[in-house]
Amino acid sequence: MTETEESEERALRERLSALREEPAGLDFQASLHRRLVAAGPPEPAPGWDRVRWLFRRNAPWLWPVVGVAAGILAFLLMSALRQPPTPPTLVAEASRPLAEPGTQVPVSKVAVIKLDFTADVAVAEADFQVSLPEGLSFWADGRELALRSFEWTQPLNAGSNVIPIAVRGQKPGRYLVTAQARTGNQRIEHEVVLEVTAG
Repeated sequence: MTETEESEERALRERLSALREEPAGLDFQASLHRRLVAAGPPEPAPGWDRVRWLFRRNAPWLWPVVGVAAGILAFLLMSALRQPPTPPTLVAEASRPLAEPGTQVPVSKVAVIKLDFTADVAVAEADFQVSLPEGLSFWADGRELALRSFEWTQPLNAGSNVIPIAVRGQKPGRYLVTAQARTGNQRIEHEVVLEVTAG
């Protein structure tokens, strides 16, 4: 190495040594610490960072509150889903011609009363009963039955369910046929007027 190069290297070392700063004293460190403590922690950025910061900061009471709220919400949701369905509404209708004035059924003929039970929804099991007054009798297979009241159970489809009942008058007169249907705590009663004439 030449003398010129040595002098340049020496000059460079001196300049680099001059650039070094002395480490801050203890007073500066204590002052900086006091200012940082007074300023407090930095505010979190908006968005998920802020949500995470809130959960970390309030974890002792926030997590239990969220858990209780989630439990209540799950209970309410399950209660709403497990509500029993509303009971079906039954509507009983009979064939209107039998109840109209002037409708006549001769004693020698069998009258077919068509009961129409209408249900909002399908019913797995409904109980029916049809009662006849003295002077009328049920008719089946070409013969008169001795029963005055007939009961049975059957399912109902959603919508119209027509149930025919065959009866025959023993003597002329106006007769009141009563029909009823029961499902659950619902009971529907219906009355049908049948006029039997001589002939």
